[in-house]
Order: sequence, then C-alpha cells, then structure tokens
Amino acid sequence: MRILLIRSEGNQTHINDFMSDLLLHGLRQLYGSEVIDYPGCWYMYSDEITNRKYDINKIWGKGFTINNTLNNYNSIDRTDIKKKIQEKYFDLVIYSSVRRSDQFLDDVIKYNNTVIFIDGEDDNIIDERYAKLGLYFKRELLVKKNNVIPISFAIPKEKILKTINENPANLLAPLVPGRLDTYIYDNEKTYYDMYSNSIFAITNKKLGWDCLRHYEILMNGCIPLFFYIKNCPKQTLTTLPKNKLINIYDKFNKILQLYFPFNIYKKKFLSIDKVISYIPNIFKDKSASLFLDKNSEILDIKNELLSYTKQYLTTEHLAKYVLDKKN
Repeated sequence: MRILLIRSEGNQTHINDFMSDLLLHGLRQLYGSEVIDYPGCWYMYSDEITNRKYDINKIWGKGFTINNTLNNYNSIDRTDIKKKIQEKYFDLVIYSSVRRSDQFLDDVIKYNNTVIFIDGEDDNIIDERYAKLGLYFKRELLVKKNNVIPISFAIPKEKILKTINENPANLLAPLVPGRLDTYIYDNEKTYYDMYSNSIFAITNKKLGWDCLRHYEILMNGCIPLFFYIKNCPKQTLTTLPKNKLINIYDKFNKILQLYFPFNIYKKKFLSIDKVISYIPNIFKDKSASLFLDKNSEILDIKNELLSYTKQYLTTEHLAKYVLDKKN
C-alpha cells in the first residue's frame, strides 16, 4: 500500500509532533518503504540524524522513544510529490499534523485522492475545514462527533521492555512531572532504567490528557499513579486501560503520603490535607522490597500492564487502527 504521510516541519519551539512521528513509525512497520514521509522526518532515522546540526532541546523529550526507530533515510523516494498526487500514485494521503501543514491539499482534493487528517494538538479544537473533506482523527476529543475519530499516542514495539524487573529499587520513580529539577536524564537508557527500577511512577494531564510519559512508564514495566484520571473524557485516551488505572490509583495512592508533598506535587496539586497526611508518615519505611513483601499482587499488576502495552499500545496497532477506520 503506497501511503504519503505529509508532516509539519515544526514550529518555533519544536521541530516534531509526537502523534505524527508515532503514526509514521507504525505505518513503516506495516508497509516499509512504500510509506513516504514528506518532508523527510530526518530526526527519527539513525543514519541521518548524525548528518544534521540541531538543538536536541527542540525535539520533544530530547527524542527519547522516537529516536533511532527508522533507517535508510535516502532510500525513500520523496521526488515529484505533487506530480504523483496528480496522477493518484498513492493509495492514501495522510496529513499527520494537519493544523500545522496541509501542503498540496488543493491537488489532493482536486484529483480525488483518498485522504485522512490527523489532529494531534493538545487542545479540543476541531478544524471543520478538514473534517468535511475526509476522516478526521482528534487526539484530545471531548465528545462523539460525526466523521471525527479519537486517536492516542503509542510506543514502538522494539522499545518495550521484554520482562518486568521483579526487584525494583524505588517505591516511587524519582522523576516527578513538572518538577524540572528531577529531569536529569540525558540519554534514553538511563531514563528507561529509572522507570523499570521503580514500582510506581507519577503521571498526570499536561496541556492535554494524552502524554507520551504515560506510555513510557507502562512500556518499562512500571505502574502509573495517574492523578485525576477518572475525570478524563471518554473519547480521550481511548487505548489506555483507564478503568484499571483508576482502580490502581484508588488502591495505592496512599504511598504518596510517605513523601514530602512539595517534592512530588506540582503547585496545582498541593493542598494542606496532603501536608497534614504526610506528618505521621515522616519516618515510615519507603523501601520497595518491604512494599513488595506486603503487596504480593504488585508483580502480577506489572505483568498485566506490560502485556497490555505489548498488545494494544504499539505504533503498529495505532497504524492498523487508523487504516481500519478508513475501510
């Protein structure tokens, strides 16, 4: 299947869009070099990124999870794209970041190409101009809407941990969302090891509910403690096991009382109740081994979540989902 994936070259702050990157990876898993990324998504290619001068901070998350997932950059034929569109060379055209780039759209429509639009922005806006022209996938979707389909992030399957760490050192992962002093990981391996070596990890809604961090926690055999996930709209984060994560949070969130609140909560999550509940726990043992001894089901939960991730949260599963909706 010949697919043209038209991507954005970024904005002033970042050169990539995770939703676009992850979909490209999944499509490439299915159809190889028949999937044309245009302009070329060079920062994902292990053989091309080394040829470029760039600021690592302009790639979301320093490129962790998406880097080195593709290769053979120059083997992809990106020539004569407009002519190929006019000749209906492609079986499908995907605008993978449509509100940032709709290059060639007039020709795509004029020559009756099959088209899909992906809106991976953090907001709840739906651009009706595109929704009227083809299937429109929205990441932060609030309610059901005709011709608009929910979509969520995913993980390259080769990055998913094969088996859980049964003897993690940390009860709670050291990285705390929003606490920039805990963002100390300069390479992907140490970042992943931090999660795999922890029983639980804090995660929460950012600008949008969907966040690659949720998946990075799960893919490393760690258990998310997801703040306020029960408030997540039904049409958002549709691939995550939300009910299970709600139950996990309700059952295990008391471990957070073992930690000084100002060290583990962003300002918006702080309250006097959290400070008060911490006081009687100041000197309690926070060792992971002691917690595992008292909660034997934890390893089963870690295994269940990792198995779920391998089955439902891969980029290949994402790509199949998008293509199945087209049919």
